[in-house]
Amino acid sequence: MKASTVSLMIAAMFTATAGAANWSSEARDDGQTQFYVDLQGEVPQRCRMVTKQDLTMTLDLEKGQASEFKFKAWCNIDSSNGLLVVGAQPFINQNNNEDIIPLVVKFNGEQGRIDANTNAGSTENYHAISKNFTVSNATVKDMGSMNVLTVQPEVNSWEKAGKYATSMYVSLYPQ
Repeated sequence: MKASTVSLMIAAMFTATAGAANWSSEARDDGQTQFYVDLQGEVPQRCRMVTKQDLTMTLDLEKGQASEFKFKAWCNIDSSNGLLVVGAQPFINQNNNEDIIPLVVKFNGEQGRIDANTNAGSTENYHAISKNFTVSNATVKDMGSMNVLTVQPEVNSWEKAGKYATSMYVSLYPQ
């Protein structure tokens, strides 16, 4: 009985010592001891964009005035370059699904069109803009400076009456 009690106490002592993860290893003959530290971490998202603007833009179809979409961009990359890709289906009359008003989009000196031939549904020329630009790569996720994408309808006063609509994608890729 005594032997069994002693062996249970010894087993409990070793179990308690093994569970005490904040103690270093047993000392070697030369006196050295060490910790075994598990390391872990997580890489944040590759790219992120943010805007304070509403994601629904009403374009001026009476005067053809340009509208701006403002956003900030960040990528978790070694360089500070990102690729912005912009496109949309045609800006089409919702009453007859035929009439299209071309859109001119501009970003950092590059210009593109979204019309019947150049749109997200075409087999070629489906992006209106594909442009490398500078993004923030700060480790504290500082989103950097404001970027401006301009969208302008090309009106000529011959457009048929009705509501025109489409959805535009603004995508950011790390470079």
